[in-house]
Amino acid sequence: MAWTPIEPNVLINGNTTGLAINSTNLYKPIFDARVQTIEDLKFLLLTHVGELVMQPDFGTRLLFVLFESNSSSSDLKETIDDIIKTAVARWMPGIDIEKIDITTSEDDPSLSHDIVIKLTVAFPILRNNVVVEIAANNSGTIIVSSNIGTENGK
Repeated sequence: MAWTPIEPNVLINGNTTGLAINSTNLYKPIFDARVQTIEDLKFLLLTHVGELVMQPDFGTRLLFVLFESNSSSSDLKETIDDIIKTAVARWMPGIDIEKIDITTSEDDPSLSHDIVIKLTVAFPILRNNVVVEIAANNSGTIIVSSNIGTENGK
């Protein structure tokens, strides 16, 4: 995957492992392999199968499942869990997803979104975990965040 920075002073040098978007530039270099791994995981989960040229099998059906009409939350949770585990096993086998927590508005009516998925990714060598949260609602809004750079993510 190639990224083209808009700002010429943000060109990638040989020391970087990838790119991320920040608020001041379109892209910023990523120097931390843990951050790059989380960014790659987000990219995998939010890419539709067939979206990448030359990689028609890359991606997931996660966004499709999140925004389709669902009959029961238990079926939805099972499907999401299976989608995530299958994609990670195929495309990122070196990543260790320790836990997947899925909460729907049916489970917790006080949620500000219709569904919240929390993935706990283990980094055993660094002796810590990173939590990636995906929140979506029926209006088509999706928010993805992680705790890297916070007290829990260090």
